[in-house]
Amino acid sequence: MEEFWNDVKQFFRAFLSGGGLNIVKAIAIFVLGILVIRIVSYTVRKQTVKSRRLDNAASTFITSMVALIAYVLLALALIGALGFSTAGIVAAFSSVMLAIALGMQDALSSLTNGILLIFTKPFRSGDYVDIDGTSGTVREIKLFSVKITTTDNLTVIIPNSTVLSSVITNYSRMSLRRLEIVVPVSYNSDVDAVKEIVGRIIGADSRIASLPAPFFRLTEYGASSLNFTLRVWTEPGDFWNVKFDLLEGILRAFRAEGVEIPFDQLDVHLVNAPAATAEEKGGAK
Repeated sequence: MEEFWNDVKQFFRAFLSGGGLNIVKAIAIFVLGILVIRIVSYTVRKQTVKSRRLDNAASTFITSMVALIAYVLLALALIGALGFSTAGIVAAFSSVMLAIALGMQDALSSLTNGILLIFTKPFRSGDYVDIDGTSGTVREIKLFSVKITTTDNLTVIIPNSTVLSSVITNYSRMSLRRLEIVVPVSYNSDVDAVKEIVGRIIGADSRIASLPAPFFRLTEYGASSLNFTLRVWTEPGDFWNVKFDLLEGILRAFRAEGVEIPFDQLDVHLVNAPAATAEEKGGAK
């Protein structure tokens, strides 16, 4: 029995003197490191979710970045505990990352812009926006792209590099949105009657704001019509329904009141050509 314990002691002495102590240290650091990373990630996630200044995308990004940095530090600690030099590994890792960065400039540009989008927040998921001429509802904001659903149910993916280099109009951030409609009527129409009819329609719609005041005036003598311009203000969520209801309501009211909405027309006047002179007839021969 004594020989057995002596063998065990000799084994551990050889194990520890041969680098076994480093392995034990590395295992302890790994277990403790994983535990710490999970606690820190949970705490960061919890605190960022509670913050009113950060949305879910920003919270997820911050938590992921903290975890990534922690895992890198844990890896370096494990390498050091095993007795390897971390300086050479850091230098090699830096060279690899530099090569990757040079080969993925566009992707990294979109990633950087994605980070800026998350923290500057020019729009949120659910906002109705116009980005570089593409209008629609924001569905997802990712690190590399933004997903938008247009009014005709098309899904458009816009790279973040394009998003931040474009003019962004966020209609959902506006308390009121201006709606403009051109209303054509025939030249025979009574201007005052037209204004009275449209005024009734505007006044009957509670979704139209009283301030700024609605505008409806004759603004152009068209080729075939008198063109009135209607401008009203409404909440962004009511914009399209108000526009369609006004178009339908004005058409019904005009038909009921006998106000004509003319077609584009072109008047052609035929003029008899003067009779040819004797000289012109002679020249024709």
